Amino acid sequence: MAISAKTIRACKKGNRKAIKAFYEDCSGWMLGISLRYIPDRNEAMSVVNMSLLAALDGLKKYDESRSEHIEGWLKTILVRKAIDYLRKEKMNGEAVNGEATGETLGKVSNQGESNQRQEELMGMVNSLPAKTRAVFNLFAIEGYKHAEIATMLEISDGTSKWHMNEARKLLREKLEQLDRIIPVQ
Repeated sequence: MAISAKTIRACKKGNRKAIKAFYEDCSGWMLGISLRYIPDRNEAMSVVNMSLLAALDGLKKYDESRSEHIEGWLKTILVRKAIDYLRKEKMNGEAVNGEATGETLGKVSNQGESNQRQEELMGMVNSLPAKTRAVFNLFAIEGYKHAEIATMLEISDGTSKWHMNEARKLLREKLEQLDRIIPVQ
């Protein structure tokens, strides 16, 4: 995805066609990331929409000469909105779990066996408890450090590390169980 400085300028001016192009360019890959945190497709899309609205509002202050860095900026907004959503759900006492979909991976290859294995793996990640899944995604996929994760999720460094180890343990058990059912060739 490449959003040009011209598109950013047009979005800043409120050009509807540019805003639509911005949304269409970003919403697909952002949904893939959102689904890592929120397995329910409708809720994940809601978080994408909130993130894009926040980004469009924030574009007023964004330097369009840095348009090559906009993906990272959008990803940061999205991850923070997803964490806010998870925090809100926890406060409401609702469980945030769901089934994995092929979209969870963003771009999926056309190889049948590879697709099936990827869906199984994402299903395993999505079956993790919500906070453990969030820590796993932030650390293993997004590349955040435990100190950053602790700040984002309002937990201690040690708790972040515990959730990561718990995710590894649970995923290892699920992989071993899956490999007993379907041997890897």
